[in-house]
Amino acid sequence: MNRFLVLLAGLLLGIGVLPAHATPPAHTLPTEPHPDHADTLLINLAPPLSLTAEARLAATLPEGRYLESALVTLNAYAAEPISPDGQTYLLHLQSATDVQAAAARLTGIPGVRYVEPNYYRKALRVPNDEAVNQQWALTNIQAYEAWDITTGAEIVIAVLDTGVRASHPDLRGKVLAGFNGLSQTDLTDDDNGHGTAVAGLIAANTDNDKGIAGMCWGCRILPVKVLNARGSGDDASVARGIYWATDAGARIINLSLGGSRESQTLREAVAYAHNRGVLIVAASGNSRQQDNSVSYPAGYAEVLAVGGTGNTDLITGFSNTGDHVDLAAPSVGLWTTTLDDGYGPPNGTSFSSPYVAGAAGLIWTVRPDLTSADVKCILEASADDKGAPGKDAEYGWGRLNAFKAVQLAGSYNGCPLDQGQAAPAPVSGQPAFDPVAPAQNTADLIYFTETQHTLRGEFKRYWERHGGLPIFGYPISEEFIETGSDGQPYVVQYFERHRFEWHPQNAAPYNVQLSRLGDDILRQQGRSWYDFPKTGSVPNCLYFDATEQSLCEPFLSYWRNSGLEFDGLPGKRYDESLALFGQPISPPQMEEIAPGVQVTVQWFERARFEDHGDRVLLGLLGNELAARVYGR
Repeated sequence: MNRFLVLLAGLLLGIGVLPAHATPPAHTLPTEPHPDHADTLLINLAPPLSLTAEARLAATLPEGRYLESALVTLNAYAAEPISPDGQTYLLHLQSATDVQAAAARLTGIPGVRYVEPNYYRKALRVPNDEAVNQQWALTNIQAYEAWDITTGAEIVIAVLDTGVRASHPDLRGKVLAGFNGLSQTDLTDDDNGHGTAVAGLIAANTDNDKGIAGMCWGCRILPVKVLNARGSGDDASVARGIYWATDAGARIINLSLGGSRESQTLREAVAYAHNRGVLIVAASGNSRQQDNSVSYPAGYAEVLAVGGTGNTDLITGFSNTGDHVDLAAPSVGLWTTTLDDGYGPPNGTSFSSPYVAGAAGLIWTVRPDLTSADVKCILEASADDKGAPGKDAEYGWGRLNAFKAVQLAGSYNGCPLDQGQAAPAPVSGQPAFDPVAPAQNTADLIYFTETQHTLRGEFKRYWERHGGLPIFGYPISEEFIETGSDGQPYVVQYFERHRFEWHPQNAAPYNVQLSRLGDDILRQQGRSWYDFPKTGSVPNCLYFDATEQSLCEPFLSYWRNSGLEFDGLPGKRYDESLALFGQPISPPQMEEIAPGVQVTVQWFERARFEDHGDRVLLGLLGNELAARVYGR
């Protein structure tokens, strides 16, 4: 391969064809549901519940009566299935409905696993800087040397974006029949330009005496339109696209899009693809100078998150950083295909991830037997280490090196990376409850002699910030790995009154999630909260319409005065109390909480309040759950 001739061809043919409008204006990341989608929610139901197209229960079931009532009350008029199992729906409401209030109304209803706004995602792009040498990036990442080993086979790479202009001279014959996640048709033409630019970097026709060189010459582009002409889409369209691309046989999915709000719908779509062996590559985002918030889907653990470098290999000022970043790749002045059949130099991490996706195609060409985890490891292990030694928050494992990647692929027999992260000690729950040796207290660790267990890291910070001993009690286990209610493994820790679950893909305080211990314990006792008598609305009490229960004194004051800390202000808001305890799911009633000890209790989604005469205490539900599950 004559490296000079390939580069020279790009230089000569790119000059003079750059349109004045080569790169559309920058977009900011969304923080709210898009106005065009302010009348929709995403709802996930537990089997056997399912919805008709008219947003009504598909079958009359006792456990669905509260959901049916709520759907009628909220004027829900249409439901579109999003996931292959038919349990996640895009729920359409009357346009005047307050979606936040509607989500609160549906949360906690039996059979509703979660409800969330239909947040939208935007193409990640910043304004253009002055163009540098066309395709300078190929030199930095040693693409020419990689091409001496392989130029790529027909690996299918899905581009979930604004569509792709298949008729572009440098993309003709490379673009497969795709899917439109917005209209649910096969119309995937690009009406923005962002997706066409991404596709050109991945797999433009190369060595053809025109235009630019794509990263993986032999790869095929599977266009999946999930963003509209403004570069905007929503979680429903992106999730649809991920499911469709996975089922259509994509080996790699490139997501040059994102938003700052975490979404369970999006997370489950990503998990669906990941669990089926798809490598998911996403841009880290361009909001470093604003708030540097984690952009999703890049923030999910299953996704290979890519930051952006300039031509001197420094991380750009706009590229989001953080512990979730896995790699960096060029992101400034990257000449590529444009919507008017020309070429232009867009900037942004949107155009870093395509290089990584294309390099993954080269790796799979050399070693088609590898798993997506193997390919991810090869990309990380072969990267040129930049910044602090080892993995760091700016570069991840380093800047992409395509040549080293395909070299390593040829001899790969296991991941050589030392991840530098010790796995939580036990892999089963039983040993985690055994006492541990005393440890010296530090700023990041507390040893409790009362239970002979430690509390450290993010769990310690969460425990201290949100109530400490009175709310959660002492730790009764060490951290360990346990399967969550969604069937996925999580790092957890048990406390006398609670159970913490670690979700590192979420921003604080949502990186630690509280179990629905009240509901869990009742179910393990063979009781169902919706069979409890309903108090209805009671004067001078707080009424919860979703569960038809009222919260009265002395429990009301305790509920109002406690809660998670969201705003840092004195006192507790309604949503802070709700986040900690959930809604009441029983009336006040006499129960035996220990042999011979009967008190008035009221059950909540995440707690049990107990009236001990002189004070209200929280039930030791963490102890009870540990005893039932592990005999401890």
